[in-house]
Amino acid sequence: MVNAGGSVHNGSMSYFTEILADSGDGFRALDVDVGDANDLDDLADMMRAASGDDGEAVAVIEHEDEWFGLVRLCENNEIKVFLSDLAAVEASPFAPIFSDFLDSRPDAYEAEPEEDFGIDEDETDDESDDDEVEMLEFDPDAEWGGDADIYADRGVAAAVLIDQVEAHRSDPARVVAHVGEAVGFADQLEAAR
Repeated sequence: MVNAGGSVHNGSMSYFTEILADSGDGFRALDVDVGDANDLDDLADMMRAASGDDGEAVAVIEHEDEWFGLVRLCENNEIKVFLSDLAAVEASPFAPIFSDFLDSRPDAYEAEPEEDFGIDEDETDDESDDDEVEMLEFDPDAEWGGDADIYADRGVAAAVLIDQVEAHRSDPARVVAHVGEAVGFADQLEAAR
């Protein structure tokens, strides 16, 4: 069952959802039930209707110890989505909302080491291949998707968000709190918990 601005219980799985609107004077929690959305367009329409024409809104969905999703309704009506773990989202009751993102890949944010870090190809050839391959392999069950630059204009660069996700995979609330502190909705989100 899904409750507006609160917990969602699905068997032993516990979810937290909240939608907050920014009218310019700060964020406020909205009485909107994320579970009523059939897809992303529905969720965006609900966010627009509840927040009015002014300002922005953000929907936060968290699954304790596993994943989080952020949906940002920008002032220009653009929708941006970031999902911390595509496989976990796909297995969740929220999969229909994010169906367009479940096949997305984070290619746009994968840096070329020799360009960004000044590593020569000759240097990488001399290093131990076993260690390097081990570090570069990724777990497909923990692959993020969507727009890592969702809040780049509000102080959370894409690289920072990705680093936070990688460092705190088992604590999605910590990453969301980090974003909330930068953007300005951390206090309201914590009060809604």
